[in-house]
Amino acid sequence: MKKLVIIILLAFIAPFVMAQPGSHHHGQHQPNPSHPQPVPAQQHPQQLIHSIAFTAANGEEFVLYVDGDIVNRKASNYVLVQNLTPHVHDIYVVLKRPTDKITMIKYQPTMLVENFYVSYNRMTGMIELMPLQTPVVTPQVQAPHVCTFEEVERMYNTLKKEAFDDTRLSMAKNMVAGNNMAAHQIKRLAESFSFDKNKLSFLKYAYNHCIDRQNYYECVDVLSFSSDKEALLRYINN
Repeated sequence: MKKLVIIILLAFIAPFVMAQPGSHHHGQHQPNPSHPQPVPAQQHPQQLIHSIAFTAANGEEFVLYVDGDIVNRKASNYVLVQNLTPHVHDIYVVLKRPTDKITMIKYQPTMLVENFYVSYNRMTGMIELMPLQTPVVTPQVQAPHVCTFEEVERMYNTLKKEAFDDTRLSMAKNMVAGNNMAAHQIKRLAESFSFDKNKLSFLKYAYNHCIDRQNYYECVDVLSFSSDKEALLRYINN
């Protein structure tokens, strides 16, 4: 009778024992959901980096901008642009000598190293950019005329003839609004004023008409008082 009771109890308990967690069949592995298997990282191809060298054909000195950023603050006859991505870039060449001229091209590098000649055509009064290789270059776009040294000097002399600073200020604002001027040219006009307050007022107004605002810090030197210099710098930074 006892053996019969034991057999019945074992038959009743066995299914519950087999269903307990951790039980598995031999040769099979069930992954633990709390420890997921690592997924291999995707491999991204490295982006090619390009360089372009700009050399003056006849020793002209120029400043170069790429996508609005200046490459060389001091004008020279050779500029190397590095770390360019293979996308279309806005390239500005500002010729400082023999005359203030500016030109722009949209250019997409196609080779790792490329070379351009920069030359000033006196017949046409334009800057020419000539690639030494034959990559695809979009048509050259001539930027608006930038005042020459002679034009700025005529403006300066006209302002100096005025007897009153207030009249001089109105004239200077009209000159800047109607022309494309670089920071050093605006600084020259500011030198015509007698009082710092008018210099500061003019420099604040002229900032929005400057073609190379990244160089506007040069204009600070024309101010005599540190408070006015700080006021101009705050205006530029804001």
